[in-house]
Amino acid sequence: MREHELLLACDTSTPYCALSLCAFNGEEKRVHLRANYCVERHRLHAEGLLSGTHQMLEAASCTLDDISYLAVASGPGSFTGLRVGLATWKGLAFALRLPLIAVPTLDAMARLVPLYDGIALPLIDARMNEVFAAAYRYFSGTREKIISDAACSVEALITQLGEQPGPILFFGDGAERYASEIKNLLPSAHLVAPESTTPRADTVAAEAYALLQQGVETDPALAAPTYLRRSQAEQARDASLQSKTSP
Repeated sequence: MREHELLLACDTSTPYCALSLCAFNGEEKRVHLRANYCVERHRLHAEGLLSGTHQMLEAASCTLDDISYLAVASGPGSFTGLRVGLATWKGLAFALRLPLIAVPTLDAMARLVPLYDGIALPLIDARMNEVFAAAYRYFSGTREKIISDAACSVEALITQLGEQPGPILFFGDGAERYASEIKNLLPSAHLVAPESTTPRADTVAAEAYALLQQGVETDPALAAPTYLRRSQAEQARDASLQSKTSP
């Protein structure tokens, strides 16, 4: 990624439609935010993703022709939101012949809480009494993933976490929904205020830049969603079929 090249990022894995336009700052070795857009869509992303993109680019005096890279949150998260975001960004990547970076949603979310030392747990409400979650240990400003992405109950997550030094931060709409259960199971837990961790696509852009530095695959044909489990509709369909075939 060269100096001042623009990266357009989106995150539709939650009820929010989040977009960011970022430029690479070579001297500081990081991405610089040019524009942000975030609207709560209640998972109706198909209705506003492209219009929001054009609105944000216009405000930044840019067009799609100025973009050099695309990045998209690839999950886990809302099944419909992920499909819409990936399909739209893959379409743009093919049409504009641009590289596409698929960014794990929870890795991007971990950047919402700038910890120096401690444990960060982003939680996305997965319904059915589960969350999509991962855990990250921060030590002297460096990040290590200590629990891989999973669809699980809050109780199972906290059991797997075990004893950990330093502050333990839970955030995201999953943490908001299961706040009481988290505090009952782990009284020392810190719950980050929801308004402080509203999804932002500039975290997707920052994670995409880090992945580019590691030589990640950027072929849009290979970008795929991470679901972690089958959708409620698929599970209901299979249950219905099983009941019909059972003696």
